[in-house]
Amino acid sequence: MSITLKTKIRYNGQEYSSPADLPPDVRLAYEKALREVPLKTKFVISGEQFTNETAMPADVQKLYEDVMGVIENNGEVTIPNGKPEPLLTKQEIAVVALFAGGIVVLVLARLVMG
Repeated sequence: MSITLKTKIRYNGQEYSSPADLPPDVRLAYEKALREVPLKTKFVISGEQFTNETAMPADVQKLYEDVMGVIENNGEVTIPNGKPEPLLTKQEIAVVALFAGGIVVLVLARLVMG
């Protein structure tokens, strides 16, 4: 899978790669345009093109939301805090212990009986 984000801002023949690159006067014009004129967007994810987020299947929409979340956090990924979940629950450990105990009893019984 590849993710490519392209932003092009053209103003008076000059091209900028992001709003952060805009000089102050151009940035004012850019922000005004954003308020007044709808942006043309298209989403191409894994070669498939979508006109908006709602046109995406649920799994693609989730991927899009995750990627946008990382971008909005300046590329920082937050890992959830807390203890990791145990491999087995207490009930599962009890079942495994009973099963293992039963095997041990069967092996010992077989050894005793010859």
